[in-house]
Amino acid sequence: MKKSIFLAPLFLLAACGPTINEGAAITLEQLLENPLYAEQYYDLLLERMVELEIQKDPILEEGSKKSLVEDVRRDALAKAREATAKQREGFMGVFVPAKEQAHGEALYVDDTLYLGPSFDSPPGPDLRVYLSTLVDPRDGEFPDEQSLDLGRLESPFGTQRFSVKPTDSPELYRTAVLYDADLDRMYSFAQLSQ
Repeated sequence: MKKSIFLAPLFLLAACGPTINEGAAITLEQLLENPLYAEQYYDLLLERMVELEIQKDPILEEGSKKSLVEDVRRDALAKAREATAKQREGFMGVFVPAKEQAHGEALYVDDTLYLGPSFDSPPGPDLRVYLSTLVDPRDGEFPDEQSLDLGRLESPFGTQRFSVKPTDSPELYRTAVLYDADLDRMYSFAQLSQ
């Protein structure tokens, strides 16, 4: 019973994530590599530890548990700050509709495009993720020659990451685009800025 208090945030967030190839579930450690996921996870963990203290939960009467809660609280605060700082190093945006409504955040940092835990999109037959130099990809022919196809969307829901070929000028790639190649249809896009 006591362990469930500490594991509840883990189960809630892990349930939001996709799976990797071969049907193996993504580990918490892998999910925490995504700064968008890490920030949400550690904020929730921090909040839970503080709630235990505010509510004067009887579990804190045990000296070792009180010490554990304080250590976890301190660690979660530090790691949430690290995740926020990492986000500030990159380019972030929120998806807006083109022809379909997608929700959630995108972060481009360190040659990786991350989708956050709140990401949600209608599925498509060949829904792909692109990085584009076009600020508004509806204003030109898409995909254009400079657009980078990062691959097929792993899941229409939840935390994901896509490797980006290193470039000398990552700031030129201003927009993340969800585009279905089979339907030749732009679903949604997120304008990325610092």
